[in-house]
Amino acid sequence: MSHSKFYSSLLLLITLNALIKPFWIFGIDRQVQNITGTVEYGTYFSLLNLSIVFGFLLDWGLTNFVNRELAASKTELQEHLGSFFLLKILFAVIYTAVVLIVAILSGVNRWDILAGVMAIQFLTFLFLFLRNIVTANQWFTTDAWLSVLDKSLMILIAGSFIFLPAIFGSINIDKFLLAQVLSTTVAIIIVVVILYSNKITFKKPRLNFFTRPVIYSVLPFALTVFLMSVHVRADGFLLERIRPDGAHQAGIYAAAYRLLDASNMVGFLIASFFMPFIARLWSENQPLEKTILQTRHLQLMFAITIAAIAVTLAPWLQKILYHRNDGYSIRVLQWCLPVLIGYSFVQVYGTVMTATGSIVTFCYLNLAAVFINIILNLFLIPSYGAFGCCISALCSQAFLAVATMTFVNNKLKIAADARSLALYLLNGLLACTVLYFLGKTSLNTFFVLLITMLVSFLLMWSTKMISLTSLLGFLKKQ
Repeated sequence: MSHSKFYSSLLLLITLNALIKPFWIFGIDRQVQNITGTVEYGTYFSLLNLSIVFGFLLDWGLTNFVNRELAASKTELQEHLGSFFLLKILFAVIYTAVVLIVAILSGVNRWDILAGVMAIQFLTFLFLFLRNIVTANQWFTTDAWLSVLDKSLMILIAGSFIFLPAIFGSINIDKFLLAQVLSTTVAIIIVVVILYSNKITFKKPRLNFFTRPVIYSVLPFALTVFLMSVHVRADGFLLERIRPDGAHQAGIYAAAYRLLDASNMVGFLIASFFMPFIARLWSENQPLEKTILQTRHLQLMFAITIAAIAVTLAPWLQKILYHRNDGYSIRVLQWCLPVLIGYSFVQVYGTVMTATGSIVTFCYLNLAAVFINIILNLFLIPSYGAFGCCISALCSQAFLAVATMTFVNNKLKIAADARSLALYLLNGLLACTVLYFLGKTSLNTFFVLLITMLVSFLLMWSTKMISLTSLLGFLKKQ
């Protein structure tokens, strides 16, 4: 696949998700929290994080392994997709047992919520596994549409309860969980039909394929998934368990984390395209520096702009989204969103490490980051609650960002590019300045946000940090 087609598919992916995902997050998920309350949603958020932390047991790195191997070369791996599918079922049994044991030992008593989030995790991992087969075959346009399929269905189902309560009844956590289960199930059926129509079938499982070398190849991917899940999700569960007012604190943290998760959508989508593309370039001995730097510029400029918006407009965001304006919630939001900058570095350089065969080193770096994060959380949560989680995340993500960038730059002989780092800082200062001064005028706040994003884009364009030629190449061919 050419660079221009890659970027055009990436543009479609981002556009579709920019239209659908925000409505899901702010029109559905946010509304559920506002309707059910901070404490009830905080309990859901805590158990959701628990289910995600152990989500690696549903996959053991098979998804990333299959993605990378199929993208790098068309091997006999294609013949063993049925075996991988059977393993996913076996992993689900292990996952269920482990999560239930941890829940019992932790004193969890909301088994209805736990059962729902566990079912959602299994279906989500299965859906992502099937989608990765699509991206590994370089069908990026198809995957762009699939990326919004489950959320589109969720909007239809959950939205019926929220916006038409007279017909379908009011929304609650159980109905919210049911909507997610049904939506993801339908999405799985659709992607299976797509694979079969392209003559990709799941042949009879042959577990003798999983020899010791294959298991050793997959294991680092499993550890990476586990460590990354612990790194970004364990804090919500620890917060709810450690603090006496844990459910309330988790609800406050969930409100800020929702914005972080929504903002991270762009980086996550780019990374899902980025890894198979880098793996293919690496296997063909093609240069990677240009692709890595342009992707980093795109991710970082966006992340820095979002962080500036959160720090400057946190009171407005809290009021318009959650209808409250307390100082503590505002402070949590202001310190939570800058974590996106660390996320962006890791999504670029961690993906490159995975795609170029340095997955074991990436595991060690993640292990160190998890250690930093857990220790800080255990120390800070009792005194600072949700705010302590934000500080812990900032520190551990900053460490992982610097470590992964340093490793990749040394391995691939890529210059540090101090000019771009200076431009990142300039972008942050410009964004804060625009937001501060325009915020004192009578301009509509949404218009101020649009101007801020435009300033960031113009800075990238004027300094040639991104190439519009690659992004617009697709449009010229239509």
